[in-house]
Amino acid sequence: MSKCLGFRIRCIAAILTAIIIAVSPSDADAQTRRKNTASPQRTTKQTTKRTNSTKTPARTLESVKKDKSSTERQISETSTRLQSNAKELNRQLNRLNSLNADIEARREEAEGLRRHIDSIGSAINVTADSIKILETELEQMRLAYFKAMKGLQPHAGAASDLSFIFSAETFAEAYSRIRYLRQFSAWRERKARQVEDAIDRIAERRSHLTALRHSQDKAYRRAEENRQTLAREQEQSAQMVTQLRKEDTALRRSLDEQKKKAAALDRELDRLIAAEQARIAREEEAARRKAEKESARNSRQTATAGKSTSATGKSTSGNESPATGPSAKEVASANAHTQTAAATNAAALSGSFAANKGRLLFPVTGKYKVVRRFGRQPHPTLPHVETENSGIDIEVSSGSAARAVFGGKVSAIFKQDGFNSIVMIRHGQYITIYAGLDNVNVKQGDNVTAGQSIGRIHSDPDDGNRTILHFEIRNERQKLNPLLWVR
Repeated sequence: MSKCLGFRIRCIAAILTAIIIAVSPSDADAQTRRKNTASPQRTTKQTTKRTNSTKTPARTLESVKKDKSSTERQISETSTRLQSNAKELNRQLNRLNSLNADIEARREEAEGLRRHIDSIGSAINVTADSIKILETELEQMRLAYFKAMKGLQPHAGAASDLSFIFSAETFAEAYSRIRYLRQFSAWRERKARQVEDAIDRIAERRSHLTALRHSQDKAYRRAEENRQTLAREQEQSAQMVTQLRKEDTALRRSLDEQKKKAAALDRELDRLIAAEQARIAREEEAARRKAEKESARNSRQTATAGKSTSATGKSTSGNESPATGPSAKEVASANAHTQTAAATNAAALSGSFAANKGRLLFPVTGKYKVVRRFGRQPHPTLPHVETENSGIDIEVSSGSAARAVFGGKVSAIFKQDGFNSIVMIRHGQYITIYAGLDNVNVKQGDNVTAGQSIGRIHSDPDDGNRTILHFEIRNERQKLNPLLWVR
C-alpha cells in the first residue's frame, strides 16, 4: 500500500514538473512582449533626455534678417489689403451716394413731369371747350347768313337790284335804297369774313389740340421711362445697401475716419476764423486809437492857435473869421467818418451778400449733383446711424473748376487730410469755403469777383476719377445751409 502511494506521489510530481516546463516558455514570451511594449516609452524618454542634453544651436544674423524681412513683408501685404479694402468700401459708398442723388433727381423729374402732364391736360380741356364754343358760334353765323340770303332769294340778281332802285318814287328814296344795298353788301361780306375767320380759328385750335395731345403722349412716355429707370436705380441701391451692410465693422471704421477728418477741418476753420476775427479787432482798435490821438493833437493845435491870437491883441471884426486851422468838431467828424468807413464797407459787403440770399451763383458750372446734403442725414447703409455735414458735397465731371459765388477777398488757403487744397473767401461777416481743389488759381489777399475761377476740383484716381467739391457758407463760425443761398 505504501509502495502504491509512493508511486502515485512520484507520478503527480512528474506531471507537475512537465506542466511547469511546458508553461515556462510562454511566460518568457509574455515577459518579452511586456518588455517590447514598454521599450518605446523608454526609448522616447531616452530620446528626450538626449535631446535635452543636446544644446540648441544659436541663430545667425542672416536668419534673423530673413525672418524680419518676411515679417515686414507680411505686415506690408496685410496693410495693403486693408487699405485696398478700405478704398473699395469708400468707392462703393461714393457710388451709393451718387446713385441716391440720381434717384432723388429722378423723383424730382417725375414730380415735374406729373405737373407738366396735369398742365397739358388742363390746356387740352380748355382748348376742346374753346373749339366747341367756336363751332357753336360758326353754326349760328351760318344759320343767320343762310336766313338772310334765303329772304333775299326772290330779289337776287343785278336786275332785281336795279328794279328795286328805279321803283323808288323820289330821288331821295332811290338814294336811300342805294345806301341800303351797299350796307347790305358790306354786311354780307363782313359775315362771310367772320365765318371764314371762325373756320380758321377752329382749325388753329384743333391743330393746337393735336400738338397738346402729342406733347402729353411724349410726357407720358418720358414719365414711364423715368419710372422704369427709377425702379432700376432703386433696385441697384437696395442691392448695394445689402452688400455694404455685410461690412458693418468696416463701414463703422470708415465712418469714424470720415468724422475725424471732418472734425479736423471744422477745428482748422474755426481756428482760422477766430484768428482772423482777432486780427480784425486789433486793426480796428489800432485805427480807433490812432483816430483818438489825431483828434487830441488837432484839439491842442486849435487851443494853441487861440491863445496866440489873444496874446498879440489882434482882434477881428464881427464879420471876419480868425485864420485858424480846422475846428475840433470838424476833426472829430472827419475821424468818425474814417472809423465807420471800414465798418460801412464790411456792412455793405455783408448786406449785399445777405441781400442776395437764394440768388448767389452756384459754386460750379455745368451739370452737377449734390451727393451729400447739409446737416444731419441718415447713413445710406447703417441703420439708426446719422452723419453730420457742415456743407454740401457736389459731384461734377472730371476737369471742372470751382468759382466764387460772390465778390470777396481770399482770407486763407491751406491743405487738410481728405480735402486737398481749401480756399476761404470772406464777404464781410460771411465766409464761403471751397474744399477739394487740386490747382488753386488765387492767392491769399486777392480780391475776387463773382463767377471768378478759384481752381480745378480734384479727381480721385482711386475712385474712377470721381470729382467732388465740398462747399460751405458760414456767418463767421455759424454754419449755414448753402442750398438756401445759391441758385
